[in-house]
Amino acid sequence: MLKKTVLIDLAHNEMLNIDEEEFKEFLDLLKRLDLKVKKNESGQISKEILENIDLLIIGNPIDDFFSSLEIKCIVDHVRSGSGLLLLSEYGSDSLQKTNLNDIAGKFGILFEKNLIKEMNDNNQNCSSILHIQDFLKNQITKNLREMIMGGTCSLLLNKEVKTLLKTGENSVWVEVYNNTSEKWTKENERQQIIAAYTEFGQGKVIAIGDIDIFTSNSRIGLNSYDNRKFIQNVINWLIIPVKESKVMLFILNQLGDLQYQIRESNKILNNIIETMTILEKRISYIENNSKGYLQKSDSEEGFKI
Repeated sequence: MLKKTVLIDLAHNEMLNIDEEEFKEFLDLLKRLDLKVKKNESGQISKEILENIDLLIIGNPIDDFFSSLEIKCIVDHVRSGSGLLLLSEYGSDSLQKTNLNDIAGKFGILFEKNLIKEMNDNNQNCSSILHIQDFLKNQITKNLREMIMGGTCSLLLNKEVKTLLKTGENSVWVEVYNNTSEKWTKENERQQIIAAYTEFGQGKVIAIGDIDIFTSNSRIGLNSYDNRKFIQNVINWLIIPVKESKVMLFILNQLGDLQYQIRESNKILNNIIETMTILEKRISYIENNSKGYLQKSDSEEGFKI
């Protein structure tokens, strides 16, 4: 049986770089899961680069952008049965100066430009460290009891995407970065989504608003609480393609959406045709009245003479 292959993109100045010491334990974890690990260091993401790749990891790009062609290749690859792991950081695209949301948005996910904070017994005066104890029941969070995350942004989801991790309900607030003043401003206080998952065609996508849990950081990294178990569950879930029955449901939903869009487009087209018809009638009416007025003016002038 062939090993599953993971491709880690480094061509867009990603923070998650397995060549660096702080991600060595994450690389070791991938190998222990019997995965073949490859890197994309130079070229743009293309159909050829993604060939035979079971999981693509994009770990918080900085000061670099994905082209529309790259985004199309990634979306097509996921639809065909690959997994995709998207990682951002606090401030998301706005602070990281990238367009990761152009990829995430294709799957109904948006990384928000903020920083989540909370007061708890574990953050030791650093309120950006989140202590997670309440987990939604699913295959990825199975048997998890506690996690620690630090410096994460929140996620905005459409109805097709499911929440994977969220903050507690109490003592949680959001700070948004102001590019003009270069300061963080405190905003709403409410529970926040910090990780999400979805199925797309034959493939799967997970988005997480923090990259520190993949590091060797003793406080908020792989070895803190159940962080390692969570990441292992994430990888295992992503590399298994979607069942055929669910794919058929996805296709039907896509067809339904397409039918709706066509119906709405027809309404717009019919409105345009109706408006043009009304305009043509009005123009004809104005032209006829103008001719009548001119003829009347000519006859009156002749009478005067």
